[in-house]
Amino acid sequence: MSIDYRPWREDDDLRLLELWPDAESAPVQAFRARLGAQDQSGFSVTLVATDDDVPVAAGVCYASAWHPQRVWLSVEVAPDHRGEGIGRELVSRLRAAAADGGVGVGALRTRVAPESTGEGFARALGFTDAMRSRVVRVDAGALPLPTLDSTPGGAATESVEDLATGSVELTRAVEAFYRAVHEWDPVGDVSIGAVNKQFLSDTAGAYGAVVLRRGISPEDERGQIAAFAVSYRPFDPANPHDEPQPNEVADVLLGYVPGAAGATEAQTGAALEKLLALLVSDYPVEIEVDDAMGPLVAVVDNLLDAGVARVVTETETLVLD
Repeated sequence: MSIDYRPWREDDDLRLLELWPDAESAPVQAFRARLGAQDQSGFSVTLVATDDDVPVAAGVCYASAWHPQRVWLSVEVAPDHRGEGIGRELVSRLRAAAADGGVGVGALRTRVAPESTGEGFARALGFTDAMRSRVVRVDAGALPLPTLDSTPGGAATESVEDLATGSVELTRAVEAFYRAVHEWDPVGDVSIGAVNKQFLSDTAGAYGAVVLRRGISPEDERGQIAAFAVSYRPFDPANPHDEPQPNEVADVLLGYVPGAAGATEAQTGAALEKLLALLVSDYPVEIEVDDAMGPLVAVVDNLLDAGVARVVTETETLVLD
């Protein structure tokens, strides 16, 4: 065996797929798509291990402006070459490339499916748990239609409002939520425009948004956004206003603004539940829930326990600092 390491070449993907099995999980599929990709806005490097000039393994390492304290890393080795130290060598070389010649960051993160080959390899290297993420499907009609809060005199203190995805107010609410639930992997210096493009633009597939406002009073007639829901679909430029079909699962970003209008965690959870009830009145939805999203986790776990929701996929983000 003669193992050499070199940069990515144009036809390496085809040659590797002849030796690699089908991707065992969504994270593997996503990382494969990054192999060889050139990111003009940041650092990205792919290395290939060859056995007598035949590609048998590859690894990719790349930076993210959203989370600059660590770089993403993934390595995959053909089954008949595992256990030979090739994966470890690729990790070492990629980490050095990021720390010394790339972005000056040697801390790593990766995403794996539980009990997968990738998880076992990462843990053997010393990667540890950082965050669990679940995609949860909530059945249509899982929750009764909500009643919005009001004063004893009947004046509304909550309202539900459709909001344009280009709204600056909504964009700032999404940013506040994203930063709050990523304290474990802090968000970098991203602009409000970048937030809108990432989560609320046509290219992101954002279809519509609805918000729940709290703290409505004579002094503050609109109140503050306490919770929001953004629905997504694959964007078809030829039919930009297609309506969802009956029983079609909607992909939804469900989030909240921590402490909005003085809300407690329980009140925030109630706001999320009310929005979710409106969303599932006609259609099932899928939402991504990280364990850092405390109020949302509580709502989703209750629905799972009640048997009106189920986990579609689960992934773990592991880190090596």
